Amino acid sequence: MRRLIAFLYLITVSLTAKVKWIPNTNFNLPINFKDGKVPCPRQTVVFPDTLNGYVNIDSLVEGNELILPIDGEFLLSEGGIELGGNYDNCTDTRNVYFLEKSVSSWAQPDVWSSSKFNEATPDAERVPCFDDLVEFPADKVFTIALPAETQVVRGIHFGSEAYDTGSFMEFVTESQQFILNENQVTGVVIKYEQCKSRSGCPCQENPLKIDCNAKFCPVPACVDPIQPIGHCCKMCGGVIAFDVDQSFDIMNFKELVETVVDSYGKDDLVYYIGRVGDKVQLVVIDKGEYSGTSAEVVNDIDHSMEKHWVQGLKESIISGSPLYKYGLGGKIFISMFFVVVVSLGGIYAYYYKLPDVSFPTIGGPAMLSRYQRRSDSVVLLTRRDSVITTRSGISTAFRNPLYDSKRGRVVIDDPNED
Repeated sequence: MRRLIAFLYLITVSLTAKVKWIPNTNFNLPINFKDGKVPCPRQTVVFPDTLNGYVNIDSLVEGNELILPIDGEFLLSEGGIELGGNYDNCTDTRNVYFLEKSVSSWAQPDVWSSSKFNEATPDAERVPCFDDLVEFPADKVFTIALPAETQVVRGIHFGSEAYDTGSFMEFVTESQQFILNENQVTGVVIKYEQCKSRSGCPCQENPLKIDCNAKFCPVPACVDPIQPIGHCCKMCGGVIAFDVDQSFDIMNFKELVETVVDSYGKDDLVYYIGRVGDKVQLVVIDKGEYSGTSAEVVNDIDHSMEKHWVQGLKESIISGSPLYKYGLGGKIFISMFFVVVVSLGGIYAYYYKLPDVSFPTIGGPAMLSRYQRRSDSVVLLTRRDSVITTRSGISTAFRNPLYDSKRGRVVIDDPNED
């Protein structure tokens, strides 16, 4: 019953999935600036007087000044703006000009949005799939370069109007245009298809080559980051990719992944499962700051997989420790090493190297010296005439320190003597 419910849920999501076109106006993309570089913190960013779309700010923006447009929108999705800071690593103080790129490619990253995408979804899968409904905004200015490889989609909408393969190219206005591919065709076919394979289906039979040059990649916050198939950027987490055939049941694998993820806390993790050619790929990352939990999850799933699922090679890769923890053990060791060295040095100086100190007084010279804990002579604790020999022939002896003390020795009289 659980598998049936999950299967029906996946079918429902697949049939209702919508992928929307969005302008590629991310602030951190070099292609959106006149000189092809993201501005450094001491530069002034000049925006055009009018922005047709919105500028997406998904990380911290540092600059000297922002000259904003008269008409435009800014979306602070995950980032912020910091102006007027003192940055020694930036020496260029010239103005830099933001260019709103209205021409984008179907195969560019971050130009499509959908509720089915998450942070673990590869860039190659962040495009319309064969069973997706594509939506274009009817009130935005854009020009789209159509895909070089034929892509199948379930439907295309402009606003609330639906179009088929032959008619969607007729929707061309001064503000919205399509550029044919190098073969002078649209490269898009609209038809209704369902995945009938129990092993799952790839997003497209003809996968696109994603233009990763238009992708902004932040620096991963971990040691040895991973780069799953289809991802433009390296990331922190874990990935498993393995060969399958038509007998593979992807629902069993999804149940295993869901069970393991739930045991670690599904609210703290994000994962993706998909077909890439003859492979199934699982990507797991931490939600928010990387803590290493995603790597533990992938390691657990890797050891829990059924052997008959894999029909060839299997590759499992996990990233290392978070950067803020990296080298912590070494730092502690070095700190303790110096503490021990300083302590031993102090003890050595106190016992062996501390000189005598003299303080002059009115009545005459006085001497303050340390207590000599180490004698320069050898003190014998035995009498010369008292020797005990062990079975091994080694002579040893012990003398009572009270033997010659002022208390004297106690003499016991013999009752047999007169």
